Formats: sequence, structure tokens, C-alpha cells
Amino acid sequence: MKCGGVNNNNKFVTANVRTKERSVLMLCSKRSIISSFAHRYRSSHSVHHYKPLLPTDRRMGPLRKKKTRFKVLLMMGTVFVCLLYVIERPFWWDYDALEAPLWNEALETRDDEQHFNYNSSYFVNTVGCKMPSFPVTNEQIQKFIERPEPIDCVPALLEADERWIWFQLSAEDIERHYNVTNASMIQCCIRPFERLTDQEEHQVGNESCFDYPERFTVREEEFVMVNCHHAGARGDPFYWDYFAFVPWKKSIEQRLRSRKDHHPEMVEEKGDRQQQEQKLNVMILGIDAVSRLNLHRQMNQTTDYLLNTLNGIEMFGYNKVGDNTFPNMVPALTGLDIEELGAACLPNASSTFDLCQFVWNKFGAAGYRTVYAEDSSAMATFNYGKKGFRQQPTDYYLRNFFRQMESSVGYNKKLNAKLCLGGRNPTRVLLDYARKLVKTFGAREPVFSLLWAVGMTHDFFNNPSLIDDDYRQVLEFMNEQQRHYLNRTVLILMSDHGIRWGSFRNTYQGMMEERQPFLIFVLPVWFRAVYPAAYHNLRRNRLRLTTHFDLYETLKEFLDLAGLSTESIRERTEELLVAKPIPRGISLFLPIPATRTCEDAGIAPHWCTCHDHKPLAKNDHQVIQAARFAVDRVNHLLLDYPQCSVLHLNSIEDASVGMSPENITAKHKFSDISVRFVTKPGDGEFEATVRIDSNNDSFLTGTVSRTNLYGKQSFCVDDYRLKLYCYCAR
Repeated sequence: MKCGGVNNNNKFVTANVRTKERSVLMLCSKRSIISSFAHRYRSSHSVHHYKPLLPTDRRMGPLRKKKTRFKVLLMMGTVFVCLLYVIERPFWWDYDALEAPLWNEALETRDDEQHFNYNSSYFVNTVGCKMPSFPVTNEQIQKFIERPEPIDCVPALLEADERWIWFQLSAEDIERHYNVTNASMIQCCIRPFERLTDQEEHQVGNESCFDYPERFTVREEEFVMVNCHHAGARGDPFYWDYFAFVPWKKSIEQRLRSRKDHHPEMVEEKGDRQQQEQKLNVMILGIDAVSRLNLHRQMNQTTDYLLNTLNGIEMFGYNKVGDNTFPNMVPALTGLDIEELGAACLPNASSTFDLCQFVWNKFGAAGYRTVYAEDSSAMATFNYGKKGFRQQPTDYYLRNFFRQMESSVGYNKKLNAKLCLGGRNPTRVLLDYARKLVKTFGAREPVFSLLWAVGMTHDFFNNPSLIDDDYRQVLEFMNEQQRHYLNRTVLILMSDHGIRWGSFRNTYQGMMEERQPFLIFVLPVWFRAVYPAAYHNLRRNRLRLTTHFDLYETLKEFLDLAGLSTESIRERTEELLVAKPIPRGISLFLPIPATRTCEDAGIAPHWCTCHDHKPLAKNDHQVIQAARFAVDRVNHLLLDYPQCSVLHLNSIEDASVGMSPENITAKHKFSDISVRFVTKPGDGEFEATVRIDSNNDSFLTGTVSRTNLYGKQSFCVDDYRLKLYCYCAR
């Protein structure tokens, strides 16, 4: 940009200044303003070239000179007032004006390039967070990628939908897989069962039977056990299976009717669009231990359909807040960290979670049916090393169903999970249940559901590729076969963290990905038009630091959509701007401040990915100090457990120092040393971040992570936290 002036030879130069946010005229001189405006005006209405009057021109008399000066002063005053207005005007005043100049261009670039293959050094690049970006794949990463062997489950004899159970194999297939001839003599008998406690079930009702090739009609059964035998053979049944259904439950319907009777204003009126949009289904499909990049790497069919067909909104800066599933899902479901949850509703070690207020309780109170299912009872979030629930937490709760399947028909166990439940993998069983939910309640009845897949992905970096087709198919089912469902549903796909052990985890990128789960929103097509400010903020926040605490605040928004109106978003944004301190959890429909740091967001430095790492020598004195301090802290945790061996530092495998944003390191003089080390006995591999301050004092900035499987080494302790560290003395 250049600015010229008038010299003694009366040479005249105009100025043309561009800005991205608004066109603001910059004044070079009084004469340049007069001529510039005059030129623009005449050029749009006349084909003649305009020659401005100059003070030296004889045609300009004293009166004209006074008028010219007055016009210049008036114009300068107008420009000054406009500048004041632009400076003082709140940024949220006009979302349409804000969207295009400030951030839409960057987002469109990423959208055009498949959401992740773009030329940028950072996933998040703000004042408070510099989150370095990584490739989905390259030559180094390719060394860890392999196509896993397909899960070899014997084909299931039976299949079911929301209403029927039927024989899906032909007579030839039955003979080949089950060594049974004359299929017409097969009879299958069904017996319902139900939950007593989290650890016990019992059979209810009468047994019902049907013969090959008939089908069985499901009425009020929720969980059923099926056994099949051959009438011509003596002995035990040759086939067992289990199915879960979604019956209309009288107690639930009475609760919902009672609520409507006490709140008649909540009854929807046909044709009233605002009333019809008051309640949206909320379905969360979770996949354990899958980072955002590994989702793209291993499940490209699913991500392609999510992002390009369903126009999903993907959070680039989603950062975990704890080690494993429990300390990450508790913030997402309660808004609390695990210490706060313990203080609120877990008075002692034997307490169950019944007194805790989860987000599904809020949806139930708002007139929703609620569903919670995990496809592994052995690794269930609230049961592994914990006491679970005395009363079932949601209207539909599948822990006991999967417990029966795992114990009776589960096989092909690899590490922690049985990868075959009868003739299906655990994820397939879970997603079949999702289809039944959609078909049973459809778009008419609001449902909050959390369906968490654990078994297939918990222990293996490459296993997500085995369930790519399953998720792609269930998304196609919702979008193409149940066309109205996604128009009345908020669909959320997410993870708790990335893979926590293995060879890839021990690389620098693997360490960062372990801290970066994925979060993708699919909203109804009309949402953007009805709630433009909220939608705008959600897309804007893709490039901001976000956490599971924010997800909880976002889920609560769907309880009352009136809070997403443009006027409400403006008011709440104004409150957020002046809030001191910045809230730990912020709805993703509000603008996440660019100044937000990991500390603001409730992320311990050990889990924070808002920095680059500089490698350190393994024999550096600070590295050795950090490793020894971490081992000492672990041994301190085990003091009250004499059955656990004292651990000793055996070797240091890797070390680095975190390079935090300048505004953080300027305030506090410290070094965050990340060190990966091995202990004896047991060859436990651990990772810790130790802060060493200017006084040479050491502090842990989070928990000590276990980066390899401990297996049965910790059989002598029940505390899920200590199982990571305890090596039981034999």
C-alpha cells in the first residue's frame, strides 16, 4: 500500500486501501480525500475523466475554498465517528459480517482439503495454545500400520431386528459350520432374563420355542437367551445366542405421561415448528482408545461419510484431561473431575455411583428416554475396579446383557477383550442395538443414548480398521433408510483418548496422539438456519483448544434449545467475555477465547499438547532427576500395599522438554521434563512429566502413565489406579 501527496508541480496521487474486516478510508491529505471521493463518484456515473479543482485554479474563488474546507472537516469527522464505532462495537454484533472475513476462509481451505491434509504447522494456533500438527501417514508412521487379521467368528445361526428372531443360515451352511444335518429338525427355545444387580441376572417368564425355518415374534422381552438343539440328537444344545431388544416399558411411559400432565406447556402442537424443534434425539457413538488422526488413518470410509456426506463438524483441538477412560468420561458426563466426583457422591471406597448426577439424569428429567451401553462388561467404565450402580442408571442399560454374552458365548480373547460374542464381534452387537433404537423410537420420541465400543479397539492400534464397515453402514442406515431420524437428532462420534500402549505410542507423535481423541458433531440440516450464531461458534471452535469438560456443557444445550437463539448467544457471549476466571468448561456453541490455555481448560501439563517438545539427552542431569522423582512418587503410592514390590529405575528410554507458549513461560520460570523410563522388577514402561522450578524443586504435573500392558502383574490389588504400578511379589 502506498500513499502519495501533492508536490510543487501539482502532481496528484490517490490512495486505495483494503482491509479484510471493513473498508476504512485512511487519510493521506485533505486534497487526496477530496479527489479520491470525487473520482469514485464520477467514475460510476460518467464516462468522462474527472479533473479535480485545485486551490491554484482560477475557477476556485474564496467561497468555494471555504465550502471545500467545510466538506473536508465534515468528512474527517464522519470518518472519525465511524472508526470509533468499529473499535467499540462488540465482535459478536453481526455474525454474518464476522463469519466471512475472520475465519471462514481458513475453514473452507481445510474443508476443501479433506479436513486434515493442509499446509499448517498447528492444529490450534492461538495466543493461549500452539498445538503442533502431525501427518495422518508418512514413511515413519507406515511402519506401524498393518492390516490386522479378520476376526474369525463362527457365523451366527440366528439373526434379529427390533421385532423378529429368525434363521439366517441355509441348511448347507448349518451343516458346514455346526455339523448338523436335516435342518428341519432344529428347534430353538427362548428364555427372557433381566438384571438383578450389576453382577447378577436371573431368568424370567416362560420358555418359548420355534422350529426351523420359522421366526419368533418379540413382544415385551428386553434380553433373551436362545438355545437350539436337534430333535434327532440327544445331549446339550449345539447353539447358544443372546439378543437385546428395545421394548416399550410401562414404568417409563407412565413417568413421561406424568411429566406431561404436570407440564402441559411441554406438549407439542402439530404444525408448530418451534415446539417440534424443542427436543432433539442425542446419540453418542463412542470408540475407545482412537485418536483423531488414527480415526482418519484406520476408518477412512467412516470419516469420509461423516465429513463429506453428513457434513460433520470435527474438533481439531480436542485434548484429553486424564489418563484412561474413567477420568475422561467423568468430565464429559458430569462436568466434574474425578476428585470432585468423589467428594460429591462417593463418600467411601465401597460407594456406588447411584448418588452421582450424570447428564443422562438431566435428560431423563427433561422427558427423554435414556440409554447406556458398553460392549465390554469386563472393562466397563464404572465397574472396572469400581462398584458400578446399585440401581440401573438409565431406562435401558445393557451391562448385564453383555455380561451374559461374554461369559456364555464369548471367545477369541486377545489381551483384555473377547473379540467374538457368538457369531459377531462386540461392536457389531452394539451397533445392531443402535439400529433397534432408531427403528423403535424413530424421530418421534426423544432419546438420549450413549453407546460405547471398547472391545475391538482398546488394545490394538490397527484394529479400528476392522470396524470401519460397521460404522459406515450404521451411518448410511440412519441417513438413507431412516431418512427423518438425522433431521431430529444430534449425532456425536467421539473417543476418550488415543491408544495408550504399544510401539507407536512410544514415538513422539504416538505420545501426542494418545492425548488427542476425536470429537465430531452431525447436526440436523436445518440447525444452521435456525441457530446461526450457535452454529457459527461451533465451527469456529474447531480450531480452538477444547476438552471433555466442554462436551458436557454442550450436551446440556440440547435440553433447552431456546438458549441457542441468536439473542441468547449474544448475551451469554458478553457474560463469557467478562468472566474471571475463564470457565473450565465452555459450551462449544459459545466462542472459546483465543487466550485459553491448558490451565484454563483444566488440562494438567502432563496431558497438554499445546506446545512443541525439544529432545533432551537421556543422561542430562535434569532428565535423571525427573525419572528418579517419578519412580519415588510411584513407590510412595504403594507404601500401604506391602504385597507390591519396591520399584527401581532400570533405564531411561526417551526425554524431552516442553516448549510452552511465551506468555506462560514468561510468568513462571520452570522446565517441564517429559521422560519415558523402565522399572524393575516387571519391566514396567512409564511416562511422566516432571516440573523442575528455579529452586530445583520437582513436582509431578499429572499422573504417571503406564505405556505397556501390565497383564496379571498386579493381581494382588483391586484399586484400578494402583494396578498400573503394582508388581505383585510372588
